[in-house]
Amino acid sequence: MESILIQPLIKIDSKRNNRDIMNNFPLVTIEQMLNSYKQLHSKNPSFGMDTYAKDFSPDGLVILTNNGNGNKGIPVRCGHYICILALKGGSVRHVNQYDYNITAQSLQLLVPGVIHSFEDTQPNSEFIVLAFDPDFLPNGVEELLDFHNKNLQSVDLDCIEFKNVRNIYEQVNIEYKNEKGDYKEISKHLLVQLLYILKREKLAKPKLEIKNRSQQITSQFLSLIEKKFQEYKSVQAYAEILNITPKHLSETISQSLGKSALHFIHKRIIKETQYLLCYSDMSIKQISSNLNFENSSELGRFFKRYEGLSPKAYRLHFNH
Repeated sequence: MESILIQPLIKIDSKRNNRDIMNNFPLVTIEQMLNSYKQLHSKNPSFGMDTYAKDFSPDGLVILTNNGNGNKGIPVRCGHYICILALKGGSVRHVNQYDYNITAQSLQLLVPGVIHSFEDTQPNSEFIVLAFDPDFLPNGVEELLDFHNKNLQSVDLDCIEFKNVRNIYEQVNIEYKNEKGDYKEISKHLLVQLLYILKREKLAKPKLEIKNRSQQITSQFLSLIEKKFQEYKSVQAYAEILNITPKHLSETISQSLGKSALHFIHKRIIKETQYLLCYSDMSIKQISSNLNFENSSELGRFFKRYEGLSPKAYRLHFNH
């Protein structure tokens, strides 16, 4: 595996209690994200901003090309939006409990607060990326953003829409390269246009209707994990919330998703552990407490069973 070196980004006050840390844990900023993933972006690019330049500052928006190096990313939760257009190649993108197979001409918006990562990036893949803070956009687009916050799926664009979307990226790039009058305001409205096109494409996709009880249970279970993974680690706990037996839940998830219910619970806990190990300076003891393990040894055994490394070794591997 080609690893991506991560620098700890978020400083945690050790005097804060566990509940405060859990509820108020800050999200990664655009600048922090770029500092950790610089090796995915070229120096002096023909398209996008030069993240290596000494005077570089994202100032609410950054546009760049991702060269596709590295075949696996560390799960991360950001405080900004990331709109990714695939030019060629592809990868598997994980967003919360869902996996998306990304191919050329796909477009996806990652919204603040979701935990996302990627893997299996194809050789010579190329993506162009717009990352922007929520308050970068003009007023009056709250309903548009709310739609995207609730609809996370990627879309595959036809040739015409792909050209339209790529043209918007290129126009934003030109505005920021030339910095003529009102270039930021023009870029904001281009970005709104992009989000409306993405909304239209999402609405045009056939909806996956929940047709039976098994599909309903599966959907509810995956949503519950995202809300409750810090509190509950057993199938029984989730079954009780869903008012069904653990056996029924296990059989339903296994038949629907091909893996056990416990797999999905543990997978989400592992993601959060990876995120905290790589993007914060929280001690392993703090992490174990915040994820409701009895102690750091219990977290260590749990983590090593899935990752093959202790939490400490994992942190050292990606933060060295």
